[in-house]
Amino acid sequence: MILILKILVLYMVTIAMMRIMGKSTIIQMTPYDLVAIIIVGTVASEPLISTEFYPTLSALEILLVLHILFSKLTLWQWGNRLFLGEPTLLVKHGEIVEDNMEKSRLSYAQLLSILRSKGYPKIEDIDYAMLEPIGEISIIPKAENTPVTVGHLQIPIEDEGLPIVVIIDGRVQERNLILLGKSQDWLMEHLSASRLNVKDIIYAYVSEKTKKLNIHKRSDIE
Repeated sequence: MILILKILVLYMVTIAMMRIMGKSTIIQMTPYDLVAIIIVGTVASEPLISTEFYPTLSALEILLVLHILFSKLTLWQWGNRLFLGEPTLLVKHGEIVEDNMEKSRLSYAQLLSILRSKGYPKIEDIDYAMLEPIGEISIIPKAENTPVTVGHLQIPIEDEGLPIVVIIDGRVQERNLILLGKSQDWLMEHLSASRLNVKDIIYAYVSEKTKKLNIHKRSDIE
């Protein structure tokens, strides 16, 4: 029972730490993010094979403070350059920058594989490709290879704004209705007009600008 309680507490504490560290910890995976995650996982698992429980919680608190400190330091230019580094140019005007490939310890096969996975099988179609500090490769295609948009075609379209969810799996999202400046009564009136009940809807959203309600009914509803 004590072991189960330890696991539960450590599990909840670790999740809370990851939430406090921020979404960028998972998405960007900067060097200090990666180190923090590895150490947190190692320290959090220690009490499961030993009796050192409270010292582990203290160590996790110290790690959290250090991570937040490093995150704050990267807001400064010198800290960002020191802890994250700078982008490295790998492709310039359709040509591979060989010196930077060697410095980045990236093979040509790896680069070509990444470019293909991003939809650019030909290097000559790329104007710039940069290895970002977070490990991603950003690609800027040449002007003639840029995807055509409605702006290029000069086709007028209606900007409906961000779709904001108001019902998920038969449950009204009241906070989102407040964000839209709409009441639950307004929502119910629209549902009544369509002869629908909240429980009949799996997903519904309102366009931010047009305030248009879009409904996706359950498959068993006529």
